[in-house]
Amino acid sequence: MKKTNLSLVVVFLMLLSACSKDNDGSPDGGDNGYPSAVKGTIYYDWATEGILKVSLPEGVGSAFIPDDSKLNNFDVSRDGKYKLTVVNEQTVGKYPIRFTLSDISNGSIVEEFVYNSPGLDGYSKGYLSYDNSHILVLSQTKEDGITILKRDGEFVGRIHDINGEELGFNDQRLWLPGNALLIVHNNYIIRLDPPYTSGKLLKEMEYEDWGDVAVNPAGTQLAVRIANHVYTMDMDGSNLKQVTTSNFKEAVPEFSPDGKYLLVGTEYRQTGPFGWMWSLKIIPNDGKEYNVDPIAPNSPGVIPVFVKGKNKIETAGGQMIWR
Repeated sequence: MKKTNLSLVVVFLMLLSACSKDNDGSPDGGDNGYPSAVKGTIYYDWATEGILKVSLPEGVGSAFIPDDSKLNNFDVSRDGKYKLTVVNEQTVGKYPIRFTLSDISNGSIVEEFVYNSPGLDGYSKGYLSYDNSHILVLSQTKEDGITILKRDGEFVGRIHDINGEELGFNDQRLWLPGNALLIVHNNYIIRLDPPYTSGKLLKEMEYEDWGDVAVNPAGTQLAVRIANHVYTMDMDGSNLKQVTTSNFKEAVPEFSPDGKYLLVGTEYRQTGPFGWMWSLKIIPNDGKEYNVDPIAPNSPGVIPVFVKGKNKIETAGGQMIWR
């Protein structure tokens, strides 16, 4: 009997050791660093800690924006120089929204203005164009539609519908290079070039469950969640490839600044009626399929996002970008 118990203990310890090895996930660069080819800064929203960031390839983590219930959203320019914050300043009967563009290196304000939503929406969000000249304003009211401003707040235009059909509240709208827009409307992915009077159908998505569209920096490739996994495809909708797999769900993909990697939200799970959280992992953007399971061994090349000095994979539950 003692011999049997000893054997069970040994097996149990071996299993613990194996699990620890599979999930310690230290980035593959030594001293909690990352491969030198993985560059940029990942910004992500986590619980009451506010907006955090981790710089690559060093793996150094720090706070970026303190937790603020008035912050509608933030954005960072593609060159990493500027930060845009959109803050709800509403009071009784008034719904001003403050847009502030600042220099990340020294905190100085570059542009600042107050925007008043036509639909009295105090929760509008803003996103910088690729060349930092314009801001895309997204709202949850039909009166607002899609609003385009110059970065100093000057009004440029507003889109209310596609072929006479009102835009959906949850439709995605993204910038493309050249100040073009990518709009997800019903099951269609549509491109609109300035002056935004006509659109071009890129792809009809014949899937029941899909979303989380992301555009690579060159504007030539898309990443999208279909059901429980992430896929990539060319901008014209061709060359669709599944690039993640697991026994769980992956979502919210983001391209690296050079387009050579994908940041993926793995083990995507619900935390409440309106809350979600996920673990951050990076995969090469080479068209291959990578196992990013939280338990099963991951494919070679998968990089869990760790902050230097910590031994737990980073998690997010809100906005996440890579610049």
